Amino acid sequence: MLKNMKLLGKGNTAEVFDYGNERVCKLFYEGYPDEYVALEFRNSKEMYKNRIKIPKPFQMIMIENRKGIIYERIDGKTLLNIMMENETNLDEYLNIFVNLQLDILAHHTKNVLSYKEYLIAILKNKKINNQVIFNTINSLPDDDCLLHGDLHPNNILVMSDGTPVIIDFMNVCRGPAVYDIARTYFLIKQFDIFLADKYLKCIDVSENDIAEYLNIIEFYRQYES
Repeated sequence: MLKNMKLLGKGNTAEVFDYGNERVCKLFYEGYPDEYVALEFRNSKEMYKNRIKIPKPFQMIMIENRKGIIYERIDGKTLLNIMMENETNLDEYLNIFVNLQLDILAHHTKNVLSYKEYLIAILKNKKINNQVIFNTINSLPDDDCLLHGDLHPNNILVMSDGTPVIIDFMNVCRGPAVYDIARTYFLIKQFDIFLADKYLKCIDVSENDIAEYLNIIEFYRQYES
């Protein structure tokens, strides 16, 4: 079956194939943990239930010993590419990005992992047993804001009619809004310090506001798949 499916794209953990009927199959590589696939599917359903603009998740599937998820097909350019092609309109696109993030953060949930549970689980899965780090994570504030956990301009597709759609749900969790902002700032800063600083100004948060999260995020980043 797989050889008859058109490959649309590939990443570190999965390939995306056309599945017909305006759907795609995000097919994870063989050996990728089943619980991670189930986690992404559960996270995507929670986002969709909260009416966040994402591709509709339909079902999990197994193809040739590989677990996958069937999503609504979304065709478009990444917001990052659009920003790079239209630097004179950077502020406009940054506002679109920030408003999308604020829309997510305005929702509250108990139906996904807390960001602390998520961080500690990932580190333990990588055989990291650093009690000092675990204690530091556990000492951070709690909250129940819905967090994307991996939001950056490359995880937003803009359709031909201008509608932005958010993708990638493995890191979805709950916690303080500033954790998500810190994570986004950290990710953007990896490729564009100027844009990262503009992002913080646009969302009206200072680096001091997110300082307690940045060290943890930097430590965790080296163990991400």
